[in-house]
Amino acid sequence: MAVVLSALLVWPAAAQQGRPERSRIVLAVGGKEALVYLPLTVAERLGYLRETGIQIDIQNFAGGGPALRALVGGSADVVSGFYDHTIQMQAQGRDIRAFVMQQRYPGLVLAVTKAAYDAGVRSFLDLRGKRVGVTAPGSSTHFFLNFLMTKAGASLGDFSVIGIGAGATAVAAVRNRQVDALVNVDPVVSLLETAGEIVVLADTRTTTGTLRTFGGPYPAACLYATGEFIERNPNTVQALTLAMVKALQWIRSRHSVEDIVNLMPPEYYQGNREVYTRAVRNMLQSYSPDGRMLEAGPPNVLRVLSQFDPQVSRARIDLSKTYETRFVEAALKQLRGK
Repeated sequence: MAVVLSALLVWPAAAQQGRPERSRIVLAVGGKEALVYLPLTVAERLGYLRETGIQIDIQNFAGGGPALRALVGGSADVVSGFYDHTIQMQAQGRDIRAFVMQQRYPGLVLAVTKAAYDAGVRSFLDLRGKRVGVTAPGSSTHFFLNFLMTKAGASLGDFSVIGIGAGATAVAAVRNRQVDALVNVDPVVSLLETAGEIVVLADTRTTTGTLRTFGGPYPAACLYATGEFIERNPNTVQALTLAMVKALQWIRSRHSVEDIVNLMPPEYYQGNREVYTRAVRNMLQSYSPDGRMLEAGPPNVLRVLSQFDPQVSRARIDLSKTYETRFVEAALKQLRGK
């Protein structure tokens, strides 16, 4: 009864849209401390997730691959992960849909360690025979690596892939010389770059870098769920969408980078608030202003995945079934009406 009363009190659109069908959900995220998922943490820290009237249990994983597997395996209801997984899953016959975007650009970076660079590793093809760290095998960092290497003319068997996470474990992997290169995200990248421990070869934290690398927009972090969950729980999905759109608007409002940094848990700084602040500034262009999917995004993501994933390239992908627009539009309409 207390949960139901709470939902009635904090969900202002209940009369119009109906209360959330679920009083509790599990939300899996592939590296919550990574800045690609900063909007999720903003929604959490500002209380927007609590205002949904849903108890949201956030489970943190090393990367997007394990978070996706939690959804497919039934231990998670929703994932904060990368949009490209929805296309990959449709190629495998699974109906998974993004319903609110956190990013319009992915913020992924491929860099070689300073030791490897000094030893002559200066290009993508130089990574043949080398060890490359990704957040987790099967994650979007792994996809990014596969795309860059195949585009350069290498085969997927030419290099070794090691899961190193997206936080302190990734930093340790570089410093302990467990990898020769890594694909990762901020704040890890900025921390290592500032310390002079890596040399960046590809950078998609900005509009220019994304267009140079992918030839177009590459929508990335989002919330996604199975089509079955979305159809059975539209009010729950709408509540989550509203929370995320509010967080995105807060980021895009007059709040400074310092305001954003102050909102984050201090442990996310990895011991260096100054570098973390720089990393947040580096990522600002990547965040969606409103949660919408860019029209040119899905076709470009499909083109990229098709270059290295034969299952995707052979499949007949219906991009209209990889994402939803109705929930974001309803959230924006509701917020405009306030």
